[in-house]
Amino acid sequence: MTIAQPLRLDQTTRTFVRFAMIALLWATPAQAEPPPSPTLAGNHPLAGKVWAPASGRWLDPQGVMDAARGAGIVLLGETHDNADHHALQAWVVRELAAAGRRPLVALEMVDTDRQAVLDQGTGDPAGLGAALDWEKRGWPDWALYRPIVEAALAARGEIKAANLPQDLTRRIARGEQGPEVDGRFGLDRPLPPAEEKALSTDIREGHCNLLPDKAVAPMVRVQRARDAAMAEVLADQASRPEAGPAVLIAGAGHVRADRGVPVRLGAMVPGIVMLTIGFMEVESGKTTPAAYGEAFGTKAPPFDLVWFTGRASREDQCAMMEQHMKKKEAK
Repeated sequence: MTIAQPLRLDQTTRTFVRFAMIALLWATPAQAEPPPSPTLAGNHPLAGKVWAPASGRWLDPQGVMDAARGAGIVLLGETHDNADHHALQAWVVRELAAAGRRPLVALEMVDTDRQAVLDQGTGDPAGLGAALDWEKRGWPDWALYRPIVEAALAARGEIKAANLPQDLTRRIARGEQGPEVDGRFGLDRPLPPAEEKALSTDIREGHCNLLPDKAVAPMVRVQRARDAAMAEVLADQASRPEAGPAVLIAGAGHVRADRGVPVRLGAMVPGIVMLTIGFMEVESGKTTPAAYGEAFGTKAPPFDLVWFTGRASREDQCAMMEQHMKKKEAK
């Protein structure tokens, strides 16, 4: 495949135009729709609440949307199989539309070389998942994501693929990507040692500490490249003053404000207002919001806003992975 040159934006002009348009849109008040009722058990003191770590304040849904309407890029971090996370993502997109915006929704779940499939399938959202081989590629039921897509399309928005193509992902994992790809995705610059260690730890723990050591460094490279690829798509969309905001639908680890996609975006489109919302499942025994930073190695969850939800029931992922690894070793 052909690798495009790194994105260059006339950011000063575009940012001024964009913020002027946002101010005009704000002049028309929107009719608020309440957030969807949760479908998961919520008998936890934090379930359904929204917390702003930087200020230590609780926000109501109107406060969430006030922040979202003021952003050029909104990043919505999910747990992939949690139905309530997707319902809330769709609600955010609908509320942006109700305020007169045209959300441009970028999906981590779709590789950028499948943009043509996306474009051809937007006229039939019900069949789009099958066209994209959504569940064959390991993502949860398309029905969970379909309302997000429908909300954007109803607002005359667009849907964008944001993930690395599979062939490029394999090349990066093998270290065969070449200097052009390195420069495009920032792989030619080593991470600070503390960040490299933290990312390696995240990957090990995310794979239940079952990965062989030799697999960690390639996965760090791929994670960095994926974050950079998503940032590239968002930055490109955020440069369009006639539409937006650009909204990323991705796993929560990609949208944490202290690294990943937001940090890369900060270098690509300096000055643009970003909002990161982490939808987080509550845990038994954890009743203070700051306690949820532990999973990220931080004192508080690394998002601008944390929206707590019920916890989806699922099989023991680590037991399943251990079984998978044993099968591979036996071959």
